Formats: sequence, C-alpha cells, structure tokens
Amino acid sequence: MAFPNLPGKQAADPLVTPAQHSEYRHAESETGRTRLPEAVVLCYSRGLMDYLTETHDGQHVGNYYGDLYSFSDADYAVGVLGNFGIGAPTTAMLMDELVADGVETFLSVGFAGCLDDTIDMGDFIVCDKAIRDEGTSHHYAAPEKFAHASESLTDETIRLLRDRDERFHIGPSWTIDAMYRETKREVERYADEGILTVEMEASAVFTVAAHRGVDAASMFVVSDYLGPADWEPKFHLTGEDMQHLGDTAKAVLENGVA
Repeated sequence: MAFPNLPGKQAADPLVTPAQHSEYRHAESETGRTRLPEAVVLCYSRGLMDYLTETHDGQHVGNYYGDLYSFSDADYAVGVLGNFGIGAPTTAMLMDELVADGVETFLSVGFAGCLDDTIDMGDFIVCDKAIRDEGTSHHYAAPEKFAHASESLTDETIRLLRDRDERFHIGPSWTIDAMYRETKREVERYADEGILTVEMEASAVFTVAAHRGVDAASMFVVSDYLGPADWEPKFHLTGEDMQHLGDTAKAVLENGVA
C-alpha cells in the first residue's frame, strides 16, 4: 500500500488552510494580532524553554498552541516556540500557522540519539538532511528517502560554530515517529550508511519549510547512544550542553535578521 493512502494527494488543495485558521484564531482572541518574530527557534525541551525565557528578556506573543516568546535584545525579530510537545505532526502544524502569519526562518533544536560512538556526548550535530521515516512529511511532498535542510541557513549555522570554535559534526539524521520501535536492524543499517543521529522532527521540519518556501535548519545535542545491542542514555549529563545549544541557535538567527 502506498503512503499516503491517496496517491498524488500532495498536489491537491487542502480543505482548511493555515491562513483560514489564522484568521479565525486571531478573530477569536482577546488581543488580536501581535507582532511576530521573523525567525523562530523550535524547542522540544521544557527545560530549555524555561532557560531561554528566564535568561533572556522578552515577551510572550501570539495565539498558538504552546508558547511563543520573542527576545527583546533581538528587537523582537527572533523568538522561540516551545511547550507544545515533541514529534512531527504538531511541529508541522505550528510551522504552517507561523508561516501564514509571516515567520520566514526556523531553527529546530533538541536532543538526539547518536549512532556513532566516536562522537562525544554533548557535541553538537548540524543536520544537513534527514531520512523521512515519519508520516507527516509524506502529506507535503512525494516520497523520497531524504528531506534536506535549507542550504543558506545551514551554512550560517556552520559559520558561527566555526567562528566560536565549537565542537560539532555535520551529517544526516534518521527521523522516526515511534521512538520505542527503533530496531536493532535499523540501527545497524543506518549506522553503516553514515547516519549520525536519530530524532523525531527534522525531516518534517525540512519538508514543511520547502513546501512553504521558507528556510529551516536543525541542530542537536548528543544525549544517548544507540548500538545494535544496547542503549546508553546520558540525558541527565547534558543539561548545560542543551542550554548552550539554545543560546547558539538564538545567535544564529540573530545574525540572519541583523
């Protein structure tokens, strides 16, 4: 059976558009429309969201699922969206709504499991492409193995990391919806192919951005290791690394809107 079930649906018009939902949402809001940032960090970690909003002055804006916060030291042109959960479906929905309201750039950041045990815990990964092993992206684009990050934003991310002499790696990720169905056979296969990480959002983020004509890139912190025989979690040791990742993503987007 082909996926999605209806072949060719990617070219069909949707019943409800993000713009229509945006009009309804803002019309029903007590505050109406507010100024939105041009560029947004997509944040899946509650701890990181708390850190960014408590450390950097700014304001909560918009009428969205989760929390959208814009930074005053970036003249409110850069923000962070968090507290909406994890995974591709909600991320894609929120990207669609933000694009309809004028957001043009997204930098997705979070933890990732690592398939390469030569990479140190806490290192940054810049994801240049991601295997589309989730369902959401296939409703936006015809099937192919990889979704690709925006080249210009990825280059800007790499440039800043090199200027700061950060420890990072560039490579592909494996995006999957079902974290408890990551199998030994898959881990072995993708590790042999040179896939560096596994996570739950990147391929959908890249596909939605391409579909909507905006820019998107992604960075991760290595938080655990997946080998063919075992799993080695290190989440509890990477809190400061995640905070540093968030600050770095903010700086990347500030450079882009400066």
